[in-house]
Amino acid sequence: MAIISCPFCGQRISDKAAACSKCGGDLTSNTPEKLAAIERDKKNRKMQSLMNQSMLAMVLFLGGFGILYWWQPANHSYNQYLSNAAIGLGFCWYVVTRARIIMLKRK
Repeated sequence: MAIISCPFCGQRISDKAAACSKCGGDLTSNTPEKLAAIERDKKNRKMQSLMNQSMLAMVLFLGGFGILYWWQPANHSYNQYLSNAAIGLGFCWYVVTRARIIMLKRK
């Protein structure tokens, strides 16, 4: 008896189990084509999630610049600190997310 990962949810289960105890996925009718399709779907969902995060990071980044440009907050004011934080956080979040996308594409 070996421990495998469920192809549907990733839960660690016995290879003798007929169904996953967590998600209830049927493990008896899995063919290599079906397993490949499941993996492809999981990768596509992860890629879409990362693309959404990348877009949100860009909106945060540009929102920080918008505050600086249109509101023109006074030096050392709350709005200036908020916009600088949004710019920094948005930039870092965008770079990290894009790196994660590249790593996912390489797999």
